[in-house]
Amino acid sequence: MMTVRFDTLANMINSFSTPQTLSDELGVDPKRIRKWLRAQGWRSEVEKGQSWELSPEQTEAVHIQFGPVQNAGTESFNAKDWNVGELLQAYSSILGELRSRGLVRTNNAPVGDLAEYACAIVYAGVLAPNSAKSYDLTAADGRRVQVKVRNVREDTRPSSGFSPLRSFDFDVCVFVLVDERQGVVSAAYEWTSDEVAAYGTHRAHTNGTVVRVRQVRSGIVGRNVTELVRAA
Repeated sequence: MMTVRFDTLANMINSFSTPQTLSDELGVDPKRIRKWLRAQGWRSEVEKGQSWELSPEQTEAVHIQFGPVQNAGTESFNAKDWNVGELLQAYSSILGELRSRGLVRTNNAPVGDLAEYACAIVYAGVLAPNSAKSYDLTAADGRRVQVKVRNVREDTRPSSGFSPLRSFDFDVCVFVLVDERQGVVSAAYEWTSDEVAAYGTHRAHTNGTVVRVRQVRSGIVGRNVTELVRAA
């Protein structure tokens, strides 16, 4: 099975790390680590320019992002033995290689359908028919739920947006960020339609409202449902 190595994480819990110490440990350019850390929005303006001491949670996130991933050998490959996250991780790796060879141009993956399925579990809901354009499922309490998902990579800009919302005929929208490399939900927040209208950006050329990755990642708006969606 594909597993992320977590055995070194416990050793980091009781002490702070720096991008340089993690670079030495993981064999990764410290500039890549610093760039990725800045993209997470974890530093306030007053902290810029100061030496960076990472919390245990931030250290763990760096290990997950840059640590080695053990892949199942081709001789023992059996997709039925893999969980959903492992399948997505393998899919992402294969897709990335096909992109690098110029054989495919997009980053499409089945995460959209999987995110809707996970949210149907979270809300004990029923998936809407494909003809329903304004929402993806109806929750057990009757609320109409829209689901937006975005694959994020190391080079994904915080200003990148989810696909536009062209209708507000829903009660809540769940924005889901999926770490493409690890195949796991990194963040998921439930926004009301009013919050989408207030904090989203309307784009005239697409006639839709866009919510950006950094807005969801920051957690400033909406209700945090990350653990619920991840568990589903």
